[in-house]
Amino acid sequence: MERKRWAWFGTAALVAIAVIAGAAALPGHSQAAMTVNVANATVTGQSQPILVDGKGLALYYLTSDTATTSACTGGCAGFWPPLTSTGTPTGPSSLPGKLAVVKTANGSQVSYSGHLLYRYAPDTKPGDVGGDGKTGPQNGTWHVATPTL
Repeated sequence: MERKRWAWFGTAALVAIAVIAGAAALPGHSQAAMTVNVANATVTGQSQPILVDGKGLALYYLTSDTATTSACTGGCAGFWPPLTSTGTPTGPSSLPGKLAVVKTANGSQVSYSGHLLYRYAPDTKPGDVGGDGKTGPQNGTWHVATPTL
């Protein structure tokens, strides 16, 4: 009888650890060191290289942001989850721009060449670029981030 109780406790503990670990990997949640990669996607009818997160999802920037201030916070950030990282972001050495972490209202947000990076919640698989050209807060426009921005 004692053995069964501990077996259940062990299983429950493992499930709790998995849930907590999984929450850290959700969009908008911090990860130790975010990875930014480059992939090809069709944007406005043309195949081009774009920046993607570690899961291959497109990354975006908002024209009304500044290099240190996000115009997309609160409810906006729920629809456009900021790319955050608790460590220095990494990417291919071939990227011509610089990845950095900037403290914003969204937390430790990843930037590329001075542009804060976000995901678009309706994009669910690699190659989706549904947020490109959308109008954002403060009259900004969302664009897919490319290596040359």
